[in-house]
Amino acid sequence: MSADLATRRPVWLALSTMFLNADVALTRDARVQVLAASGLAVSALEHILIHEVYPACWAKLSDPAGEAQGFDPAWLEARIFARGTLTANWDALEELAQIAVPHSDEWQATKAALETRR
Repeated sequence: MSADLATRRPVWLALSTMFLNADVALTRDARVQVLAASGLAVSALEHILIHEVYPACWAKLSDPAGEAQGFDPAWLEARIFARGTLTANWDALEELAQIAVPHSDEWQATKAALETRR
């Protein structure tokens, strides 16, 4: 499990940059670098985005203050691990993410850049 966490932690942080209250295209190169270094398939990265990161970070998209600098790694990990206590909301957010993520312009651009890099 610790090896999986060692791989996931930087992926979580990289994917969370898509939820910043800023021009997220500016974080794309750094995000792609981390995602490429993870060695995970694009399908696995999309799964992590839909089932772990999106439900943890989605609320920042509608928050006027949002998060501009980046998410605190400890907060992000705690939110992801809190899934067990947020099951009803989390399940609904995963369903929304399954619809929204594949059509997200930024996710499409990130995937294209990742595939080019590999």
